[in-house]
Amino acid sequence: MLSARLIWEQTVWTWERGPQMVGFSLAHGTGAILFVFPLLLLIWTSVVIVLTLRSKIKKREIVPIRLAALVLAVSLLVLGELPDGFWQRMATSPRAGDLLVYAAYRGDLGTVREFILHGVPVDAIDHAEWRTALHGAAVKGDTQTLRYLASKGANINALDRFGDSPLELAASRGNQKAAEFLIERGAKRIRGDEPQRQQAIHDIVQDDIRQLNRAEGLQR
Repeated sequence: MLSARLIWEQTVWTWERGPQMVGFSLAHGTGAILFVFPLLLLIWTSVVIVLTLRSKIKKREIVPIRLAALVLAVSLLVLGELPDGFWQRMATSPRAGDLLVYAAYRGDLGTVREFILHGVPVDAIDHAEWRTALHGAAVKGDTQTLRYLASKGANINALDRFGDSPLELAASRGNQKAAEFLIERGAKRIRGDEPQRQQAIHDIVQDDIRQLNRAEGLQR
């Protein structure tokens, strides 16, 4: 049940709504008890592996249902450990811009490549802060992803909702190598003024309220 719920959040919810805090809503409800079961499953799997190996050593017959249950248990544990990018690459999403930027924040170059190869614009922006993947990589300090995005023609001086450029984000976070990379390619350190920043914060809050109201309306 836990695996099904988390996979659903990483697929359907993520594709429809953008990046999710996977398991957050579940952990804060009655379903939180489900988070105990992976540990119990891990303990059970370890015990079964030991018993199976002992049977093998003593040349006893291994019950087929035990092997089937063991394979299922291991499969569930592996599914739970798959990275976000694995699920995000599997479908075309109206939130592809958000997912591209989110992948850059994580330093997941493989997923960034997949999105761009499948036609997501390199300068696509996320819905909340209007940042590009270049902003995300600058925040992460990921020069590999920055280099790839630049090679694909990313706007080196794109401005986010706050009026900040990628170089501003890299420099303000102390990501020296990322900042040097951007400067070498002609990037400018641009920071939005205070009124612009305050307006951006206000607008983001209003957007969040509208999305929350819309989600509640769909559930009724």
